[in-house]
Amino acid sequence: MTRFLLLVGLGAATVAGQPAWAQRGCTDPQATNFNAGAVVNDGSCQYAATMVALTTKATLPNEVAETSGLQVTPQGLWTMNDSGNPPVLYRLDPATGMVSQRVRIRNFGNGDWEDLTADARYLYVADFGNNNGDRHDLRVLRVRQSDLGPAAETVDTEAISFTYPDQTSFAVNYNHHNFDCEALFYANDSLHLFTKHWADLQTSYYTIPAAPGTYVAHLKGRFNVDGLITAASLNATGTEACLLGYNSSTGATFLWLFYDFPNNQFLRGNKRRLELPNALQIGQAEGVSFFNRYQIYLSNERIANIITVPPRLYEFNISPWVVNALSLAASTGQVSKGLQVFPNPAPVGQTLTVRQPGGLPTKLLISLQDLLGRTVFSAVYAIAGGTSEQNINLAAPAGVYVLKITSSAGNSFRKLVIQ
Repeated sequence: MTRFLLLVGLGAATVAGQPAWAQRGCTDPQATNFNAGAVVNDGSCQYAATMVALTTKATLPNEVAETSGLQVTPQGLWTMNDSGNPPVLYRLDPATGMVSQRVRIRNFGNGDWEDLTADARYLYVADFGNNNGDRHDLRVLRVRQSDLGPAAETVDTEAISFTYPDQTSFAVNYNHHNFDCEALFYANDSLHLFTKHWADLQTSYYTIPAAPGTYVAHLKGRFNVDGLITAASLNATGTEACLLGYNSSTGATFLWLFYDFPNNQFLRGNKRRLELPNALQIGQAEGVSFFNRYQIYLSNERIANIITVPPRLYEFNISPWVVNALSLAASTGQVSKGLQVFPNPAPVGQTLTVRQPGGLPTKLLISLQDLLGRTVFSAVYAIAGGTSEQNINLAAPAGVYVLKITSSAGNSFRKLVIQ
């Protein structure tokens, strides 16, 4: 079950542009607690355990064996190694995994580089890894993307320094505290940080300005991820975000998806955990970056203990888990007031009836999608004027579906169970 604490209150008048009286609930038809009558997503959706596979894109060279972050920019795909390694940014060829460029940062060392993010002008290097919990020099390094041309070999950076508002002890407490951090992304002039809670396997969500200076981070909320967060990414449209992580006790590796959230309030929309292959198969997952709206790259550090797992670049498509939910959330409303669909649940082979008191629109597009977003039925019906009912002969097996009814009046969605 998803458990989270938000430290910011909801507005009283509207939520995500909807009036406060609009019915709230889980609007994702893939959720176990989907509410077909909900208009406003209240972030309450819960999901069954979901196992997914990754596509191996390339094996990475040992030069980036401790790859700890990924970021796609117009210059290409960038990565870097974490603490104990030179302060070098590496541009990768995604097709082969090979290093095509090396750019050394001149004015700062690699204290513990742990993630990358970018905006339209800058690449940001997260130098805030803090396994001991005793660092007083947490910072993000800002690099001009214009300085990362194909001939660049060295570059200077600007520092964004910060502290946590709730950290009171800086005693060494190796891997048993809540002030380590390995994940960030950029949004709306700020850097959004997600910490790695060694003590309770949650994450704290902070923001800091994306400009040089010294700041106290703003604590936005906490979320129970049941693991250690190692990377974060937000797509270019600002509509989907993800957190990558693992459980050090079990090797379980996971990706949390955030979507259908209002106004950059990332913890207030859908939060779905996808179970990735175990670390024994894919190594310690450390880097993630969107390269288009629904597709991401992931990378892992090399494991060389009892078993050996080389560093690799993976590719993954999140669309089966978010597109169907977003189509529902983007509904412009019902075809018209009082629309009825019955029977629901419906026996296999049962004719479905769509009824509209006062008369249906003159043309209806009826489609049925399964919970992976696949269309299993679609038909157009011409309705005689004044007709209030239309029978639909659905040829679909038992399961849970989303029925979409489209007319000139808009869209209407219904959760439909066939049994």
